[in-house]
Amino acid sequence: MAIGLRIHGEYAIQEMLKAENTRLVAIMETEERWSTVAERYNVPFFSDYRAMLDEVECNTAIVCLPNDEKTTAVIECLRCGIHAISDKPVSITEEELDLLEKEVAASPAEFSVLLTERFNPLYVKAKAIIDSGDIGDIAGCIMMRPHESTAQREEPWMYDTSRNGGLIVDLMIHDIDLALWMCRSELEEVTAKSLHTRFFADKPDYIDFAQALFTLRSGVIVHVEADWLTPRNTSWDCRMLVIGTDGTVEVLTKSGEVILCTHEGNHRNVMVADAQHDSVCLDFVRRIRGIEPCILNSEDCLASARAVLLARKSSESGRSEAARI
Repeated sequence: MAIGLRIHGEYAIQEMLKAENTRLVAIMETEERWSTVAERYNVPFFSDYRAMLDEVECNTAIVCLPNDEKTTAVIECLRCGIHAISDKPVSITEEELDLLEKEVAASPAEFSVLLTERFNPLYVKAKAIIDSGDIGDIAGCIMMRPHESTAQREEPWMYDTSRNGGLIVDLMIHDIDLALWMCRSELEEVTAKSLHTRFFADKPDYIDFAQALFTLRSGVIVHVEADWLTPRNTSWDCRMLVIGTDGTVEVLTKSGEVILCTHEGNHRNVMVADAQHDSVCLDFVRRIRGIEPCILNSEDCLASARAVLLARKSSESGRSEAARI
């Protein structure tokens, strides 16, 4: 079942349906305009997900509600023994995340988040290079996530920080998740700064540019920049540069390149098209069914969510914030 269709809802449905022996049984949305999606899939349409949970037999839910409503819905699913995969960010306050963490630990159901970049072939290739030892030990990462504010025009609640959670929580979660995954380390400390620029002069509380410096327990330093300032109708140009003791690996999403540089070879594109298809949703189905490999687990999802909440706290407090031990 689908609880909400906002932002990445239809993408998640399509990806889940690529798994064998999977079918959509119902859709819930608060606005009637979304009923056309239910008609397309020939499934019942609900305006209340609690009623849907009561009336429809199902073992897995996709949660793509506005950000401030996701945690409660995921907890409801977990308490019903229903596996839940949520769009990011799943929680926009530390209090929400604390509650969710307790429910995840108590529930027999599985939990995940649409941290899609772990399954992007470009980043998968970069991780394989890092794991091979070709660039030596990682010293640091520089990551950029520029976006154009298309989603806000379609979903005005995203302009409301109390509902959206803010730029750092919404966008940086992909990059810190990639860093924790690639570096196989945990967060130690973060220092972040954020700005409101003239591009949203009519929204004085809206943050549209931020940078954060994450220090991992392994000693690796991760610099992340995120913004909503990409010019209209321009493709996003997300980038990552990983610096090692014996070389570097760079991901350029716009051109689809992975650039490797080592003592044995100058900068060269090592990305080869991969016909295999994998996604965060297929990974979640494998986990539910007890099939390896499992690339993203619930602890990973919670760790990434906590890291960006801590970064936002740093941007608001004006000081470095230490992770929980």
